[in-house]
Amino acid sequence: MIEPRPHLVLAGYARTEKFRSPRSGGNSNLRRKIDRARHGRALMNQLTGLKRYAESIREEQEASGYDIDFGIRLQFTSPPGIELAFESLAHERQGIELLNVKHEENITRATVFIPDGKLDVFEKLIREYIEQDTKPTEKHPNGRPKHQDLAETIQEIRESALDGLWTDDPEAMPRTEDEPIWWEVWLPLRGDREVTTRRFQELAETIGFRVAPGVLRFPERTILLMRGSKGQIKRSLLFLNSIAELRRAKETADFFDSLSPTEQREWVEDLLSRTSFSTGRDLPHVCILDTGVNRGHPLLARSIEPGDLHSIEPDWEVSDNDGHGTGLAGLALFGDLTRALETQAPIRITHRLESVKLLRHGGDNAERHHGHLTVEAVSRPEIQAPHRVRVFSMAVTAKDNRDRGRPSAWSVAIDNLAADTQGDGLTPRLIIVSAGNTENASWLDYPDSNTTDGIHDPGQAWNALTVGPIPKRRASRNRMGVDTNPSRHPVHSVRLAPRRWCGRRLGH
Repeated sequence: MIEPRPHLVLAGYARTEKFRSPRSGGNSNLRRKIDRARHGRALMNQLTGLKRYAESIREEQEASGYDIDFGIRLQFTSPPGIELAFESLAHERQGIELLNVKHEENITRATVFIPDGKLDVFEKLIREYIEQDTKPTEKHPNGRPKHQDLAETIQEIRESALDGLWTDDPEAMPRTEDEPIWWEVWLPLRGDREVTTRRFQELAETIGFRVAPGVLRFPERTILLMRGSKGQIKRSLLFLNSIAELRRAKETADFFDSLSPTEQREWVEDLLSRTSFSTGRDLPHVCILDTGVNRGHPLLARSIEPGDLHSIEPDWEVSDNDGHGTGLAGLALFGDLTRALETQAPIRITHRLESVKLLRHGGDNAERHHGHLTVEAVSRPEIQAPHRVRVFSMAVTAKDNRDRGRPSAWSVAIDNLAADTQGDGLTPRLIIVSAGNTENASWLDYPDSNTTDGIHDPGQAWNALTVGPIPKRRASRNRMGVDTNPSRHPVHSVRLAPRRWCGRRLGH
């Protein structure tokens, strides 16, 4: 019930008009002059040819060894400017299913699955259109051709190829037959959702597709992801018959974030099975200066030793209670984790990790000088392993940008470390620092905020490499946990796409 809002007075913004029924756009075909017999024969000839096609492919379907989804997919196309009466194409009792409908400029195309032996349903429909009339009515005193609303909105009937199932942007279709991508597959229910889904997964794996764990369930469709090529799909008619729609999967971390812990573990195990980790004393290390790292995560455990976990305070735990440092460790090890998870290619890790806990959470160490703390943090792993080749990575910045590029005590401390001014430049260091975070409300002042919100201290250091990435994928703050990890601490993987500029503000 609408609640009264007497404080809102709208005067002078309305006028009274007589009701007029909206014009219907669905019957424009009835105003066309159509040669009924000629049109009917044309459609019947097309169906006759398709019947021969259906008989020819049945042998191929029988040879597959599967006894499901025998039949053909047909594409019904409307004349230009005419809306196809696609709702009338489905016949649930006969198992004839409307798979998808596409509107392309002024033409409508509908893809329909017709079970083996059911093509005569449409032959009967067209024959009745040619030969029979409906009973007279007040609107049509002489009757009208039976099934006229459907038959006269069909211009062409042909077999449906892969493009008949493609409902995504045409530019997103793979350009070559052998390009592997992640496909978003929309499955029909076919009476029993679970059975249909299981059979499809089995068939897909038989053909060589990699089927992602986890499905989405909608009232009329089941959606899952699989990885493979266009050529693989085309090689099986039964496989195509099992699909209602095909789209290109969105390349974002949200899919992985939305998985259950059990499903996430399956993906992690698959990634580990394809990953080889180099060993040896001379491997380069990436040292993360952040909130610590939880090495109990399966993706990190083989790349960081307990002795390589440090903190600037002896009484601090070296583990990560915030999650930020662990996420950066995963990013430093695998890069974009979405890419690593979705590919089937082997991955080789040729470096290892170190960690120094520089702060426990945002806003920590407010009473300490951050330049001094950074110097202390750099010294910890160097004392532990002085001859190791390493890169330092620090995504910790001040929350403001008032320095406007001018040197600060903190940035100078980093400059000195990078140039090794204390050691006469004998052991310079590569230090990567974050450019800082944009303000949450910066979008209100866009595009002026692009110039007013500058690099955050200590990103203005001249001798460091300052990084301010803009992720191409949609950012995600959800964490991908593993419910059975052996660590006693909370464990999270990479935040698959860093929000904004990938940094931790000291003031938050």
